[in-house]
Amino acid sequence: MTSNNITLKDKIYTLDKNGFLDPPDQWDENFAEGIAKKLGIDGALTKKHWEFISYLRKKFVEEKVVPVVVIACNDNKMRLNEFRTLFPTGYHRGACKIAGINYEFMYKHNMWLTFETSPVLKNQYRMTPLGFLEDYNTWDKRFASLLASKCDLPEGLTQRHWAIIEYLREYFKKNRNIPTLHETCKENDLTISEIGELFPEGYRRGACRIAGLPFFA
Repeated sequence: MTSNNITLKDKIYTLDKNGFLDPPDQWDENFAEGIAKKLGIDGALTKKHWEFISYLRKKFVEEKVVPVVVIACNDNKMRLNEFRTLFPTGYHRGACKIAGINYEFMYKHNMWLTFETSPVLKNQYRMTPLGFLEDYNTWDKRFASLLASKCDLPEGLTQRHWAIIEYLREYFKKNRNIPTLHETCKENDLTISEIGELFPEGYRRGACRIAGLPFFA
C-alpha cells in the first residue's frame, strides 16, 4: 500500500494513501491535535472532542470495532448536529481519522462508513449516516455502479448482480418492504453462500444498499 509521511511538531507519522494513520499504533495526542488542525478544527481540541476521541479509541483498541455514527453519538449523548459542529469533515474523515483508526480496518469491518471518501456519491446522492440512499426513487444504475466500485467486487457488477438488484427494486416497489434473504435466494435460485459470494459486504449492506433500498423498511 502506498504510504506518505507527515510531520507534526517534529514527529514523523506514516499515513496510508487515503491519509489515515497506518500502522495505527503510532497514534498519540500530538497526532490527534496536529491532524485536527489540518482538518479545520480551530484551536485546541476541547473536552467534548477528547471524550468522543477517547470513546472511539477504546472501541477500536479494546473491542476491535468501529460503531456507526448514530450509535457513537447515542453512546456519547450527542446530537448529530452537535457532532457535525465538533467534527466538520465528518465521522470517518474527521473523528475516526483524528482517533487514529486506519482506513483498512474500517473498510474490512464497517465498509459502509467509508462512503464519505467518495465525493461523487456524497455530492450527487442524498445518503443517510449509515451510507444508504435516503430516497429509493433517486436511485439509478450509476449510483449502483459507483457504490459497487467501493466494494470487494473484482469484476464489478455482473449480470447475476443486476438480476438480484432488479428483483430487490421490483419487490420493494410493489410491497414497500424488503424481502428476506431466504425469499431472495428462493426467487433467484441461489444459495445463501452464493449470494454471499456475489455481495461480500452482506445482504442488507451489500445487495440492498446497492439496490437503493432503505436500511429499515
